Amino acid sequence: MKRLLRYLFLFFNVLLAVPLLISYLVPLVNTGYLWYGAILGLFYPFLLFANVLFIVFWLVFYKRYLLVSLLCIAVGFQIHNNYIQLFGKTTTEHEGIKVLTYNVNHFYKYLEREDDTYTMLDFIEEQNADIICLQETKLQRTGELNPARLKERFPGIVDYHSAHQSAWHGPVTFSAYPIIKRGEIRFDDTFNLIIYSDMLIDGDTIRVYNCHLQSFGIRPDDYSVIDTLGFQPHKIEEMRLIGGKLRNGYTRRAPQVDSLRRHIELCSYPVIVSGDFNDTPVSNTYYNMQRLLNDAFVESGVGISNTYRGKLPSYRIDYIFYSSHFNAYNYRRHRVEYSDHYPVSTLLVPAKK
Repeated sequence: MKRLLRYLFLFFNVLLAVPLLISYLVPLVNTGYLWYGAILGLFYPFLLFANVLFIVFWLVFYKRYLLVSLLCIAVGFQIHNNYIQLFGKTTTEHEGIKVLTYNVNHFYKYLEREDDTYTMLDFIEEQNADIICLQETKLQRTGELNPARLKERFPGIVDYHSAHQSAWHGPVTFSAYPIIKRGEIRFDDTFNLIIYSDMLIDGDTIRVYNCHLQSFGIRPDDYSVIDTLGFQPHKIEEMRLIGGKLRNGYTRRAPQVDSLRRHIELCSYPVIVSGDFNDTPVSNTYYNMQRLLNDAFVESGVGISNTYRGKLPSYRIDYIFYSSHFNAYNYRRHRVEYSDHYPVSTLLVPAKK
């Protein structure tokens, strides 16, 4: 009986170890063509956790088999490094460029808590960042959310660049440095877009990309399907709709990140790329960015830094990337609950030549 149970546990171990191995290949999958392959990347953290549990289990009961999960985890060291950091890199120096990126979800939480003493705008103001990249802003032609008034409210900000996605909202970049050129990367059949701003910083031109890539468009109500155990017939159509939203997100986002990558490759300046990428570190989107640039979280973060506050999934989908012109310090994911995203900040210090 004990042997039967041992082999049964081993079977389930292999059943979870093999998908973990396959998930390491997800970043190489072009989701514009094989979108369904990318879904396995969403299961990566759960597969990793299950294999860690199996290591503990075999360590207690039958050490020989712990190599199954141990070797599978060891093979994916680089993937784990992108996802989990144990030690951060900090500095007490103040020389550098503090970058803050934040999907503000149309400022809804701010508008609801307008009379509070600690609002979303108060938080942004207190960060005293040199470059502020906001996505999904709902700006006003007049009033507190007018970009010119926001520029005056945020300390040290001297310039801004905004673009409309629909009506009077879109990404906006605030800068403590003069913006000498503004541009946009727009995509067909979507409101998502990227703006870029060339800033004059200490005599050098630095290009800052503020990105909002295609989302899945899954609403909170859609997660009731995931929460429900079993496969009831009346849920099948809802599950099919979620599958369609996943397909739409992956297939639309793939050409968007390709356009961004090509744009960066043609840029002759050092770059900072930040924003809401709507994809995890186990994705082709992330792979396209990381093969060109450094990730501030990987260089100076701690933990897993999930930036999406939604019910499911809770992943890191907001990033600050940068070229080798800089070193990153003091990466932080701020746990403030004014939006469905957490803001992220880091200090970028010019690398010594």
